[in-house]
Amino acid sequence: MTASTFLFCDTVSPERLTWFTETVASMSEGSGRPSADQGKLTVFLTGDSLFSLVDAQTQSIWQVLAAHPSVQIIADGDELLLHGLYETVSSGRLEITIAGGGHETGGAFWQILVSTLKDQWPGTPKAAFLLCQAPYMSRVPVYMLRFLAGTQAAGLHPELYTYLDGVHTLHNGQRPSEFENISRGVATIAGAAVQSGRDPWFAACSRCATARGYYQMNPGTGFCEPASCIDDITIRPLKDILGRFHGRHPVLTHTGGGIVPDDHRPEEPSAPGLVVFITCPPYCTEWTFGGLSLALAAAMDGITTTVIFIEQGVYALYGTHEVPCHDKLFNVQEMLAATTDVSHLRYLVHGPSLDRRGIEVSEQFPMIPRVGNRELAEILWGTTHENPFSATRVIFF
Repeated sequence: MTASTFLFCDTVSPERLTWFTETVASMSEGSGRPSADQGKLTVFLTGDSLFSLVDAQTQSIWQVLAAHPSVQIIADGDELLLHGLYETVSSGRLEITIAGGGHETGGAFWQILVSTLKDQWPGTPKAAFLLCQAPYMSRVPVYMLRFLAGTQAAGLHPELYTYLDGVHTLHNGQRPSEFENISRGVATIAGAAVQSGRDPWFAACSRCATARGYYQMNPGTGFCEPASCIDDITIRPLKDILGRFHGRHPVLTHTGGGIVPDDHRPEEPSAPGLVVFITCPPYCTEWTFGGLSLALAAAMDGITTTVIFIEQGVYALYGTHEVPCHDKLFNVQEMLAATTDVSHLRYLVHGPSLDRRGIEVSEQFPMIPRVGNRELAEILWGTTHENPFSATRVIFF
């Protein structure tokens, strides 16, 4: 059986939940196997994703997904209490498990998540979190600390990969008055791991760190050096971080997951595959460029990578993008056109997302196939021919 685990920390829109639920249904219908043999899908919900459990636009869709015999939905009880949702969700008709928050379920939310991943990835010595959000502006770094603390408690080596705004975790001298100190939390986990003989591996992407002023040129030496950084996180090239993706261990992020078939063998030489969902418009945030950069770097490092433009991400393929001469910005469409022939990399676009917006892919991208939810199911949970990897990681940007 295939074991699949997904974590959602951000808002879950009706569109996202619809295609995700339909993709799970397509996986079941296309497998031709009894429900008991289709494997188990565990969906963990925390943070803003919890509002979708009471939202009238999404509640009925969760009911459909929760009714599937191979699906288990686990909600963070502590966060339900924080958001004022505990009573509504616990007394509702939705068949979900509440972990923590005073509800006895055999362990806190993050302990159950780590335990599930440890069982899903048999023999794994470590677990990692890819952090893309900055401390204090986002609560995701708090979830990162909870996860890595649970990783360490489970006897695994903790790993942290900071990317995009996640590199702000590097900043020394953090003194929040109203929030949990993220840099202190990272230092505490790193120190405890070393004392227990489980070396941590905490890294920050050098490109992102340089852009944000944490990696500066020293005129005296001619080399870049960390500036105003804590010692527990090392600034490294993205290639070094993605080198860790060749390992057979879970890598969580704010929205994403992992899929491991029952014949997973930790000693196999091939790296797990990578599926990157581009979900945001192309320019007003760094999500699209950051997701494409990570995907391209992974493919060039030999990791079989699939990029899927979905939801608002389909606008990257719409029209013809022209960067004004006075603006310094990377043209996403030029980046795509120049990389369609890169080995180990393929681009796809989600047809239902295009239809929902009444748009079509630009004529300059006839080489990017259109896929539906059934094809998504084949990519994520498909046959050996479609999905030959011993495991697949999924990251939403």
